[in-house]
Amino acid sequence: MVAFGITLMVHLFVVLAIPERMLPVHRETREKEAVIYEIDLAEPEDMRYVEANPEVPENEPDRTEQYSFRAQQAADESPLTESSNQPKVDGEVDSLKVVQGQLQQTPPVPPGVYSPRAKPGEGEGVEGGRQGAESQQQVAPAQPLPAPDFIRQKPVDEEGPGSSVDLTADAQKVFEQPEPDASINVYRPPAQVNPQVQPGDGDGGAVEARPMPRERPRLAPELITGPLLKSKSSVSKRGDLAIDATFSEFGEYEQQFYAAIQTGWYQEIEFFQPIDTSTRVHVRFRLKADGKVDKVEAVKSTASKIATVICETAISKRSPFRPWTEEMVKVFGKERWINVVFNYR
Repeated sequence: MVAFGITLMVHLFVVLAIPERMLPVHRETREKEAVIYEIDLAEPEDMRYVEANPEVPENEPDRTEQYSFRAQQAADESPLTESSNQPKVDGEVDSLKVVQGQLQQTPPVPPGVYSPRAKPGEGEGVEGGRQGAESQQQVAPAQPLPAPDFIRQKPVDEEGPGSSVDLTADAQKVFEQPEPDASINVYRPPAQVNPQVQPGDGDGGAVEARPMPRERPRLAPELITGPLLKSKSSVSKRGDLAIDATFSEFGEYEQQFYAAIQTGWYQEIEFFQPIDTSTRVHVRFRLKADGKVDKVEAVKSTASKIATVICETAISKRSPFRPWTEEMVKVFGKERWINVVFNYR
């Protein structure tokens, strides 16, 4: 009992006599209460390509992380109450394609020598369009020659013109001495009439057509065929099916590049005739700013060897493609890694 009392008194003395800042328990508690602030720099979200609907009018969207060959806002034919950023599409996979395309190949032209075919117009030329309508040249009637002097001369006497053996007076001199090499004035040619030309609109082939500036031709990109987006959500805007996308030169470039790959893939399939069905080939490659394609590799494939090689060949044969513009290089750098999945149905 005495020992317990002594121990209690020692502990009370330590607590009351030693300064509070020297107690280890206090320092540990203060360290636990300290708040540590850290700044986490978020990585910028990469822009991704989506396939826009070419039938929807162009309109700038609110989202800017998706690009395509034209700008449009997401729309849905039957909007739901709970809206999201993606329209409702009854697709199969998590893709960025909302409208199915149909790739039509142009039939080959038979061999032969061809000349430019004149397009519909109102005159000569091969450019077509409304040309300068050339009025028909009117031929003026010939002017009568003046009457000779011997007809216009006055009668010699009151008996009238003519000659008489009884008249012995000197004849009136009515003709000057003609020059031997002088031309005979047989008729008067009609005056030259300048045709009146109606100015054209610049689309015709007439030389007199007034040139007019034409609209810059724009390639209409083809929608490739492939699995559609599987989405059960909807957007608040009602309209034709569309997805948020901003216009980008690389979006137009990428769309044409994919269409060229699919055309080459169909040609390889038609030539080698693989028997694969319900298989997929995932190919990864590098596309450089000069249009060259390299490091083509099948990352994952459930198809046969020949079917896999066909996919790789369809990409490698597109090299070199069009070089990038300066604006594309500023935004995307000098190269991009692209992944393409081929589906054998």
